[in-house]
Amino acid sequence: MVGDWQRAIALIRNDVRGDGADVHEVAELHGFRIVHTLFLDTGPRISAMIVASAVLELDVAAVVVPCVEHVVAVRHVITKRAALLTPTYCYPRGHRWPLVGL
Repeated sequence: MVGDWQRAIALIRNDVRGDGADVHEVAELHGFRIVHTLFLDTGPRISAMIVASAVLELDVAAVVVPCVEHVVAVRHVITKRAALLTPTYCYPRGHRWPLVGL
């Protein structure tokens, strides 16, 4: 914990364009403080490994994104290990995503 705040990392994909929320504001809204920011332009598999490693190594409780489009391919990996904070919702650690396209 950083003071009374829980630790979080921000995830920003370089290939996602458009308006998104300020990740620091999203984190603070839910009682988190960003301790590191990941800027990724890698494919889903490498991104998943990078995010999972960062969550474990930095001992964070959440991953914060400016909009959900930044984590579509790796959301399962994130919520397996940490909460996922978006501007509109907080997906808790352990959240089960619906299976689509089966």
